[in-house]
Amino acid sequence: MDRFRNILFCPLGDHDNAQAVRRIAELARDNKASLTLFGVTPEPSRLQRLLHRGEFFDEVQEADRLAMDKRLRRWADRQEDVDIDIAVETGNEFLSVMDRVMTQGHDLVVVTSDEDQHDHATIKRLFRKCPCPVWVIRPSRARILRVLAAINPDPEEIELNREILHLASTMVARFGGELHLVHAWELYGEETMRTSAFIHTSSEELAKLLAEEETRHGEALNELIAAAGVEDAPWKLHLQKGPADQVVCDLIAKSRINLLVMGTIARTGLPGVIIGNTAEKVLDDVHCSVVAIKPPEFDAAGPHDG
Repeated sequence: MDRFRNILFCPLGDHDNAQAVRRIAELARDNKASLTLFGVTPEPSRLQRLLHRGEFFDEVQEADRLAMDKRLRRWADRQEDVDIDIAVETGNEFLSVMDRVMTQGHDLVVVTSDEDQHDHATIKRLFRKCPCPVWVIRPSRARILRVLAAINPDPEEIELNREILHLASTMVARFGGELHLVHAWELYGEETMRTSAFIHTSSEELAKLLAEEETRHGEALNELIAAAGVEDAPWKLHLQKGPADQVVCDLIAKSRINLLVMGTIARTGLPGVIIGNTAEKVLDDVHCSVVAIKPPEFDAAGPHDG
């Protein structure tokens, strides 16, 4: 986490998460990083503009802007030894955050959420398009930080997996708590081998293939941990068979995880488009905080409408 030098904190919704602000302020202070508290107030739709006079919107927008500014300054005043900038805009939350990232060079976006559908839509769009890590902080009463790193030791995802491992391990090193690592694996063709009339695989052969596949995935996982230089971290390893989103969600519930670190992948040739939707499925199904990381080669070019 020490690589973050220019942090953008944007509260979504009306819930005040004082603990989140303190944690991000501590991170900025320890990293000697700049921290911007960024608020976005809603703008009227085209239809609303047609139905009301311009002065009405000006008055409402100014009142909203002043209220947001007061809210952010109240948070900032509670933090010590941290230089905090305040910025408030009127517009679309996703587009406003993306514009700040692109123009101001933020390397970490942190958002809080009221867990409504509008927040979810904004967060999903950030997951797809934001080039820097996105940290979604949800309210928690847990006294122990339990971090889960979800990885896939694919050779094409080496740098992304290293980033996930380093970020998860440094969070526990900095804040304390438990450190978990999960990799979900499946045997290609298993269902076909079990049910197809065109291929004949005995139960013994299938059991052997499954055991060999699990061994290969375990070896790949250990090699990745060693290559990333984090083998001394206090990992609790979970090598589990099944679809990634299901395995991750089940483990979060079972181990009472309150922070998930995972990656999102961009499809080659289509900038900003996700391969698969594991991150988004998990976002819908869990209530813990989530850090979503893009691969180093991610290109956020293209339309910002998600």
